[in-house]
Amino acid sequence: MEKEKAIALNNEGARHFLNQAFDRAISCYEQALELDPGNSSILNNLGLYHHQQKEYKKALGFFEKAIQIDAKPSYLVNSGNALAMMGVFPQARERYIEALKQDPHHESARVSLAQLAMHTGNHDEAIAIWKKILARNNDSAHLIQLAKVYMKIQNWEKALQQLHSIPATAGDSLAWFMIGQCEFQLKNHGLAEKAFKMALAEDPDHTKTRQHLAINYLAMGQWESGIKHLSAILRLEPDNYQVMTELAVVYLGRGNQKEAADWLEKALNLKPDFSKALHYKKILAQSQGQQ
Repeated sequence: MEKEKAIALNNEGARHFLNQAFDRAISCYEQALELDPGNSSILNNLGLYHHQQKEYKKALGFFEKAIQIDAKPSYLVNSGNALAMMGVFPQARERYIEALKQDPHHESARVSLAQLAMHTGNHDEAIAIWKKILARNNDSAHLIQLAKVYMKIQNWEKALQQLHSIPATAGDSLAWFMIGQCEFQLKNHGLAEKAFKMALAEDPDHTKTRQHLAINYLAMGQWESGIKHLSAILRLEPDNYQVMTELAVVYLGRGNQKEAADWLEKALNLKPDFSKALHYKKILAQSQGQQ
């Protein structure tokens, strides 16, 4: 009877957890554990709760207890994720590999292994793993991740190949943004402009995309368009000192020292130690001193 009640409480806790009602979730899990301390599912769920709370060492303790009872691949992956967040990368990798030995088709284990390889700079390994994942599941999210690895090693053409293979459906603003970044690096500014605009058509308030579009315009020598989009960002984010500094750099490049000085002052009022603003303030002072 108590074990049945524990299962019910564990299931209730999982529902609360999925609905982000974390206080209710932990209450259910702890009650369930009191009724059935040897239930690996409850222990694993407690681990997931503490992982979500960024209490990785505590989460790992619960995952380890769950594994001692039943070394399920999902528990091994969860423990690997906790170890990775703690910076214990070799042991995390071992857990993912152990999970794959038990279930060679366990996608979560393989995805975690690919992400770990990327994070630790093992780019060739990351590429090989993502290709293996894509051979079984040609999901757009996986194509994005493989493209990110190619972008990390500055293989822009290979990244574009992956990104252009993503089906043209609504909601792919990230893919268009990444295409724009690659085309910009290849100095294909017209194609970069088109891609950034496609991304903004789906997500007009994405300031990072708009900033990249502005920089692309500046690279094309279209100063007014660049300034227009940087100013649009400041209407959305009035305290964005980085964009203020970008505007100062643009005006400084055009010889408008007063406008540059005004934007640098605004940026430094918000972030007095912002190194880029301080650097250009020094350049501006030197320029004014020579006049």
